[in-house]
Amino acid sequence: MDLSVLEGFFKAVADHARANVHIDLITGRDFHHGTEAVFKSFARALRQAVALDARLAASVPSTKGVL
Repeated sequence: MDLSVLEGFFKAVADHARANVHIDLITGRDFHHGTEAVFKSFARALRQAVALDARLAASVPSTKGVL
């Protein structure tokens, strides 16, 4: 697999989700394991980003407090 395929995939995800996606694989020699790490960390971050916050269940998030 070519690295440009991964870059293209995550660029498309970011563009269509209208999200900022920052991925830095800092260390590692094995491309296969690095790819697995990138996908797993992205999935975990995405799951955390879209999770409902129980603390906000009764209100609408606002910079001015509760609406």
